[in-house]
Order: sequence, then structure tokens, then C-alpha cells
Amino acid sequence: MAIPPIPVRFDLYAAVLLAGLVQGYFLTLLFLGKRPHRQPYHHLLLAGLTFTFACIVLEIFLCYSRLMFQALELVDFSEPLNFAIGPLTYLLLRSLSGKIWQPRQWLHFLPFVLYLLYHSLFLLQPEGVKRNAYLGAYFPDAPQVAAQHLLPVDPFGISAHVNLLTLLHVALYIGLAFRLIKEMQRVQGLNSYFRGWLKLLLFFFVASVALLFLLKAYYQNDLGDHLMATFLTLQLFFVSYRLLKSSDFFQPVVQVKYEKSALSEEAKQDLLQKLKAAEESRFYVQPSASLPALAKQLNTSPHYLSQSLNECLGKSFFEYLAELRIQEAKAILSDPHASHLKIEEVAELTGYLSKSAFSAAFKKHTGQTPGQYRKMATV
Repeated sequence: MAIPPIPVRFDLYAAVLLAGLVQGYFLTLLFLGKRPHRQPYHHLLLAGLTFTFACIVLEIFLCYSRLMFQALELVDFSEPLNFAIGPLTYLLLRSLSGKIWQPRQWLHFLPFVLYLLYHSLFLLQPEGVKRNAYLGAYFPDAPQVAAQHLLPVDPFGISAHVNLLTLLHVALYIGLAFRLIKEMQRVQGLNSYFRGWLKLLLFFFVASVALLFLLKAYYQNDLGDHLMATFLTLQLFFVSYRLLKSSDFFQPVVQVKYEKSALSEEAKQDLLQKLKAAEESRFYVQPSASLPALAKQLNTSPHYLSQSLNECLGKSFFEYLAELRIQEAKAILSDPHASHLKIEEVAELTGYLSKSAFSAAFKKHTGQTPGQYRKMATV
């Protein structure tokens, strides 16, 4: 008797998963397309992680939407990637902390390679075997087809415990990640932007594992995988949002950028003292204020000044300049005696050449427009 076909399902979850996998592959191409690829290769590692997520979401999308019946060769194709998530996340965090890539780091991917070789026993099976595996995971009550195995699928029982092994493997890398973060808290030279990425990725890492644990505890087989894929999709879109908000991710990590610098810690502190004195002269309200001009005023090089700002204050020159200008603007806007000044005049007094540039910078730093801030400050 012929087995009735199972209809394709396309609902909100399927739409979200489809958008997520497209976004994941797009991000992968974006990270790979950025050249030159400089140490410590943080963008290449993020490319690997987004590609891994996209492949996992692709398989879950096919299974959830039931399109897997038209692509049975892809059943469980992403399962070995379970053992790539931990190493990729940890090595990405390590890279963002400024540690360079070393050849021995490839050893982290040994479990992934070994499981891929072992899992090839299943990947080489005929479509009937893969169909039955898909039915058993997503439609446990559906009748299975007659199929003959070409090779033993799981001779050592490893695949039967892949969920437990995945959790243990990822738990190990969570431990390594927390140790790394604790170590980085003592480092003063890391740009605050990359510190933010470290915390964000660690949060997603831990949250994903917690969700995986809950899903495997409450859902039989793989029936809750679409919820995990939805969470991975949200991560991919949030990464896109962070990149759109700032392109600093593609800049060198601070330690690598200045690793050959001859500037001592004592010289950096001395330069910061000179910088404080320069602030008293309010150099920052000049529209012509620039890194080379300020470096000349302080009798140093632009490179050394940039290094001191990055490593001691965790800011680029433009971030530092904007903060000083916005601080000046806030003082003017909250002064009742300056209430007659127009916003354009406040912008000019703080070094901005246009009202729009001033308003955009002010809102970025305070969350309010200059007009809103003045209204609240003078109530």
C-alpha cells in the first residue's frame, strides 16, 4: 500500500527560519569578503560561526517545513557541526581579546573532524534509510519504508548519545570561555567595543546551551528544534544589527594593532596628563580639531596619541572628541543664561559645522535630541 504524502508546512516559524538561514549565508559572505584578513582573524572565525549556524538552521527549516522529503540526502547533514560551535565560539572570543591565531588552535576541531568521519557511515546510506531517520525524528507515528543499510550506521553507539556529547562538549568550552573573560578583565589595552562583543557572544553561547538543554528535556526526538533554530536566527539578525550600528568590527583588535609599538606605559600616562591639560584649553570646540593637530600640540605622534587613547581610555580619537563636544553642549543647553541660543549656534560653539551632524552625535551619546535635553534640563 502506498504511503500518503505528508504536505509541506509553511507558517510563521518556517518564514523566520528561512529568513535566518539566508541572513546567515549573507553574513558569511560579508565576513569572507573583507580583505586583507589580518591577525587575529576575528572576522574569519565569525564567518565560520555564522556559516555553522546557517547550516543548522537550513536543516531544521527543511525538517520543520517537510521539504526534507524532497532533499533526503541532507538528512542530519549538519549534525557534526554540533562539535564546531564550541571551538568556533571560544576561538572567536579569544581572537576578540587580541590573542593571535596559532597552528595548534586547529586541534580544537579534532572532535568535529572525528565525528564527521564517523557520521559519514550514515551520510553514505541510501535515501530509504535517511527517510526513515527523518520520519523517526519528526513523525514517530508515521509508517516507515523498507530500506536496507549499506553499512552499520552507529556501530559504537556514539550517534545515539550525540545530544549528551554535544552538551558536554559545549560545557567544556563555556568553562574555557569564562576563564578567558576573567583573564581579559585584568587587561587594560582592549578596546571597549571588542569587550562588548565578548560579553554579547558569551551571553548568546550560554543562553543557547540552556535552551538546548530545556528543549531536549521537554521535547521528544527533534520536535522542538524549530525553537532552537529561531533563537539562532535572532542571534544572526542581532549580529547584523551590531555591524550596521558600527563597522569597527572590521578594524584590527587593539593589542595586535599596537603590538610593535615602542610606547611605554609610563609614556602613555604622561601623554594622558598632557591631554588633560589640553582639554582645559578647549581645543575640541575648534571645527579643525584633528588627531594630527592635537598630536602636534602635545609634541607626540598621531600613532602614539591614538594608541594611548585606545589602550588607556578604550576610545578612538573621534569617540574621545565627540564625548568632549557633547559634554560641552550639555553644559550650554542646561545653562538658563544660554537659553536664547539656537541649536545651530550651540552646534557651532561646540565645533560642529552643521546642525544635523551635531544633533545626530548628541542623540547617539545621550539618547535625546538637543531640544529634548534642553527642555528637561531647564525645567
